[in-house]
Amino acid sequence: MPRGNTASDTASGASIYDVAEKAGVSIVTVSRVFNDYPHVSTKMRDRVLAAARDVGYTPRLVSKPKILAVIVGHLEYLTAGDYKTRLILQLVRESSKHGYLIEFIPHSSAYLATKSLVDGVIEIGLTEEETAMLDLPPVPTVLVNKRAEDVTHSTVCSDHYREAKVATEYLLEKGHSRIALVLDELKGWGVENRASGYRDTLLNASVDSEPLIFSAEDSPASEVTDQIITAKCTAALLLTDNAGLEIVDCLTNVKGLRIPDDISVITIENKSASAFFNPRLTTIDQPLKDIAADIVKEISAAGDEQGRIFHHVFESRLIKRDSVSTVTS
Repeated sequence: MPRGNTASDTASGASIYDVAEKAGVSIVTVSRVFNDYPHVSTKMRDRVLAAARDVGYTPRLVSKPKILAVIVGHLEYLTAGDYKTRLILQLVRESSKHGYLIEFIPHSSAYLATKSLVDGVIEIGLTEEETAMLDLPPVPTVLVNKRAEDVTHSTVCSDHYREAKVATEYLLEKGHSRIALVLDELKGWGVENRASGYRDTLLNASVDSEPLIFSAEDSPASEVTDQIITAKCTAALLLTDNAGLEIVDCLTNVKGLRIPDDISVITIENKSASAFFNPRLTTIDQPLKDIAADIVKEISAAGDEQGRIFHHVFESRLIKRDSVSTVTS
């Protein structure tokens, strides 16, 4: 029975039995709707509530907060202004618009998502192996910036291949041929696509220079900076959230190079810093607000619909500022 109501305690004299008969469902189903049980479809909920209005029955509804579980990987690398931090901020904002609360769960405690009656799961920053091992509840689940071939969940990502392609093309247009690409790591869907976009663009331009790809995971920023200088690069494409600004610091304040006179630089957009550097940094900007809005909208629309898988790709944009110069022969 609905909490706080007897079979016929409304002013009209209607009862839960009248609602069930009008809706053509069982009393158990009516009770589940009135008590806001999970996994009751929106269609069924609307049907029962419409029947209650028709017969003049007013239930005392139990309110249950809608909750999205956000499983975050590699918290040890989480820093102010990086990609994951900025995406999380946008998710909180978008979730509030749809009436969701956010429950943050570290990867090491991912099993907690199965203990809570969450309405959706969002995964950020896990490796593909870690994601595959998750034992998640049967609710809409979205993996962010991940497109594994055998993925069994929905995905929303930016076009990592195009990000590197557009940035590399811009540097080539400016006359650069020895371009260093710095990634957070070398393995994983996103970084491998960025590496491919960079390599293919150099190959298509018939550049007489081998690809120069460095990993911020394998070497500290100071060593990556030395590698860039030793390779006599005229430009550095720093598509790394964790080390990009640190490498810029090493290039300028440690090695004494001038941007863009001695070396041109493109980073991943960090709005708390990039636009305020001197010179202002040219950046690749992922549409994190649009990505977050799409994730929450799709989860909200899916409700308890099982088996619905979607894959959405968003285009990043190149923000041209002052850190890229033209190379003259």
